[in-house]
Amino acid sequence: MKRRNVGRPRDGDPAETRRDILRAAEESFAAAGFVGATTRQVAARAGVNVATLHYHFGNKERLYRAVLDAAVAGDVPEASKASSPADRLAGVVEALWNLGWSRPSLARLSLLHRLAGPGLGENGAHEPLDDPRAALLARTIADVSVGGGATPEDTARFVLTLLDGALVAARNGDGADAPVPEAPRRAVVAAALEVTGLG
Repeated sequence: MKRRNVGRPRDGDPAETRRDILRAAEESFAAAGFVGATTRQVAARAGVNVATLHYHFGNKERLYRAVLDAAVAGDVPEASKASSPADRLAGVVEALWNLGWSRPSLARLSLLHRLAGPGLGENGAHEPLDDPRAALLARTIADVSVGGGATPEDTARFVLTLLDGALVAARNGDGADAPVPEAPRRAVVAAALEVTGLG
């Protein structure tokens, strides 16, 4: 008699099962964060049992990391080198706003990770999300900034937190097809220019 692994899917497409679990986990983590979401909730939302979830992802933290990786994956816009420093930074922040608006859970996942993600680093803060948006902002700020006390990386994290918070507040439960609001986008751009000394 052949022995089966516990939790291994018996039928169906394993890649589709994995995508269903990731989708359900993204919804759960975006709603409740790492601490508030449970693997039971995710499994129920995905229509699988907990053993199947563990078969595909191992544990809650690996599932969470897979969700974060998927949320920040994809192309991140670049700034034009031909424009003024203020226009370059404004263009990047606007492009990141539009990217965040098109991915409704990205801003919530990012903010909740900063507040209560798994694992604390040496300085007592949660380990940073490996977010290409922050890397783009830091590069752009380093190129255009007129100086100041904070490093480009710290300034980028501040601007990204402001951007994510404004996206969550502006969306206020609206669906993915809601029109992009202009006032909060302009306010985030103005704040980014101010903190970099370009405003």
